[in-house]
Order: sequence, then structure tokens, then C-alpha cells
Amino acid sequence: MEDKFLSSLFSPPKKEEPSKKDIVQKVEENIGATYHLAYDSFNEGLEGIYFWILDFLRGREPMSGLGYTVDKTREDFEAAVGSAFHSDIGIKATRMQEQAMKMIGTINTVLRSIINLIYDLKEFDVRLAVYNDIHAKEKARMEAAELALKQIWLDQVDIKRGRGAVHAMSQQLEFVTLRDAFLAASSIKHIDKLDLNDRVRRILKPRMEEYYHWKKESERELRKRYNIEKAYLRSQVAALKLYAQWTKPYLLAAKKLSMHDFNSPNIVSVFNNMEMQLDIFAKKEFNFQAMIDKGEIAKGLRPSQKYHACIKVEIHFRSIPHSAGQSQTGTRYSQGGRADVLFKSFALSEKDLKLYEQKELEDDLALIENLLDVSLKEIEEDVKHYLNDEEEEGPPQKRNFLRKLLKKTKDEATKREIKEHLKELEGKEGGVEESSVNPFEALYEGFKEIGKPLKGVGKNLNIFGKGKGSGFIDKTVLKAAQGQAKAECFVAYDIYKKAHRMLST
Repeated sequence: MEDKFLSSLFSPPKKEEPSKKDIVQKVEENIGATYHLAYDSFNEGLEGIYFWILDFLRGREPMSGLGYTVDKTREDFEAAVGSAFHSDIGIKATRMQEQAMKMIGTINTVLRSIINLIYDLKEFDVRLAVYNDIHAKEKARMEAAELALKQIWLDQVDIKRGRGAVHAMSQQLEFVTLRDAFLAASSIKHIDKLDLNDRVRRILKPRMEEYYHWKKESERELRKRYNIEKAYLRSQVAALKLYAQWTKPYLLAAKKLSMHDFNSPNIVSVFNNMEMQLDIFAKKEFNFQAMIDKGEIAKGLRPSQKYHACIKVEIHFRSIPHSAGQSQTGTRYSQGGRADVLFKSFALSEKDLKLYEQKELEDDLALIENLLDVSLKEIEEDVKHYLNDEEEEGPPQKRNFLRKLLKKTKDEATKREIKEHLKELEGKEGGVEESSVNPFEALYEGFKEIGKPLKGVGKNLNIFGKGKGSGFIDKTVLKAAQGQAKAECFVAYDIYKKAHRMLST
């Protein structure tokens, strides 16, 4: 409570996280400069325009480029339905879709198997819970579990004897005490101490012997089947992940081959043409150290986060696909036509950049995640529970194993280690951890807790004027990053025109 109170006094109020939509709108409103380039030539390929811009933006060698990190963020196209290009793309997309649907069918089969295995394992958990209580430390739990197992044996095993079952014989007058005696007896020797006649004892002793044998064998068989089911579940989950990994490329290829409806007058159904929109996003971290060297920012001050100079290139193609040859995989096309290129410059903080990139890339992955990942997430907790190796054996089983090992072991060092493990298991089962016996250690921990709310107070107050700068420093660095992006955006635009013998400044 004190921590929250002091934080509210000295820390600045928390701002709401901007959404990805807000970041995109913020970028569009703060475009530093926009340069437009139109190139119209049906005889020359449009691929050269794209690759020249791409290579110049990311070129890092001297005099070869601007040294930006470049990503392709958009690739949409639409072909006239009557064109040969539309037919070829449709055939390829259909092949990818058919292969993806086959893989998805296999995934659904494996997923149903996993669900059935999980429900089987849950039933095993219910059955094994009684056997776990048999090995419990508390006497009440042991007695309740013993009675529960006896009842299961009477209802499911002994009942198959028909008129010779304990339930049936107890309904007869001379064996009316048989069922109560069976439930009350704690061992075969204990039967002799009960107030029973000889006829009941002669029937009860072999039944108790049979019950103890069933209890031992049934527990062993249940745990064996339980481990087999878990091993099979592990293999099925591995197969599911493998099939999902194989399916994703087909889904992604089918999505990339699907056409976007531009609703543009440039596309005429009977024409042999197409329209394409390509977006390139380039970023480069702004070096604010140069501002310190120039004296624009005082030494010791720095912005609260990194800033990046960004250039976005939007390329709009209107082309006529030309057949460049035939191969076994289909027709090869080259593109020729008109290209409208927009160079846009802006700057983003590290935080805004991550949101912006997430917005640009999330659409490509949305379909794949919905098809493959959602169904597995629904059962993820159950799968993790049963595949966790550390939980394969509970504390009762481990404790019983260690006790047996302790009796057989003669080495004193080994005995000490086993006893330490037994203490740890008993502490975990009891739910109480041993506290520190050193009062000074506890006092030291108390001082640490007192000091926690005061951490960061001087940092937030910025008393000494060192460390992260104020909002003014961030605004100054952001403005400088915008200036760098604007200048280098013009360089890319101007150098392209000069390299292609166009009029330039």
C-alpha cells in the first residue's frame, strides 16, 4: 500500500497505451515530406524500379546507399479476370489451397485424438487420487481411501460372482454381518479380533486376500496405463506441431496468391492487364550522440528512448504482363507499364515503431493463427499439465520410494541426502515452508521491504539533471530524426532521377 502511495506522489501519471490505429494515424499526420515519381514505359520491365529503390535504401557500402533496414509491408495485386495471368495465378492458388485443406484434415484428426487422450487422463486422475490417498500421511485420508477402494472392489469386481458376492450373501440371514466386517477389517489378522462366527470368518479371509491382491495389481496397472497414455499424448502433440509447421507455408502461399479488390477503373475484365500495390518500410536508428558532439544537447542528457528515421515508399504499378517463357511450373511473366512511386519521410520512437510494424505485419498472420493456433490454445493448459515431467510423480509416491531406499541404503552420506529430500517433500505436502531461524536475516529482509517504495524517487524527480532527459530532449531528438529522414528521403528520390537521366535539382 505504501509503495502505491509513494509512487502516486513522485511518479508521473500513467498514460494510456496508444492503439495501432492511433500510431498509423499519427504517422500519416506527421509526414515530413512526400516526393512523387511517375514512370511510364510498356517496353521496359517494372522490376528494375523496385529493385533499384530497394538496393539503394539498404545499401551499406560507401556511396552505394543509405544504410536503412528495409521490410516489405504490403503486396496486393488484382488481374483482369479475362487475362491469362489471372488464370495461371488461380490455378496455383487452387493447388496451394487443396494441399492446405488436406493437411488441415490431418490436423483435425490428430487434435481429436489429443482431446480424447486428455479426457482419458482426467479419468485416470480421478481413479489414481484414491490410490494416492492410500499412501498419505494423515490417518483419516488413508482410512477414507481404503473404504473407497473396498467399495469399488465390491461394486465392480466381487459383484461378478453373482449369488456368491459379498453384497448378495449379506442379504441372507446367516451372513448379514459379512459386508460390515469386510469394510471394518483393516487386515487379515484383524479378522480374528472381530466378533464374528466361524462361517463368516472362513468366507471373509479369502475375500480379504483377494481384495489386497486386486488393490496392488490394479494400482500398478493403472499407473502403467496412465504413463502409456501420457507418452502417447506427447507423441500426438509433437505430431500436431509438425503438421502445423508443414501447413503454414501452404496457407501463407495461398493467401499471397489471393487477389485484392481495388475496385479501380484501371482493371477491365477483357483487358490483359493487372494492378499492383507494393509498400516498402525503411528504418534507421538516429544517432543522438552527434547532437551532443555538436553541442546541441548537453553532455549527460539523453532521450528517454531510441528514435528512428523512417522512409516509406509506396509503389503503385499498372502493368501489362508479358509472357517471358514456359516451364514445368507454368508461364513466366515480366511486368511493363506505369509506376507511381511515393517517397514519404517521418520519425518514430522505439515504442511507436514496434506498434507500427505490428500493425503492418499482423494481417498476413491473422488467418494462419486462427486456423492452426487457436484450437491448440484451448487445450494448452491441459497439455502442459500432463506433459510436465516434474509432475509425473506426486509427493506421496516419491516419499514412499525414498523411505524404501533409506532402509536399504547403508552409506551414511547417502542416508543424509535421502533424509533431506524427505524433509523437503513433507514440507511441500504440508504447504508450510520453514522460515528463517536467523533473526538478523529476517530483520535485514524487513529493511529491504521498507526501502522498496523509495526506489526510483530521485530518478523520477530528476534532481541532479542526469540520466534520461525531459520531454524537451525527446522532442528535440525526434525533430532531428525527422530532419534526417526528410533529407535522406529526398536523396533517394533525387539520386534515382539522376541515375535514370531524368530532370532533377
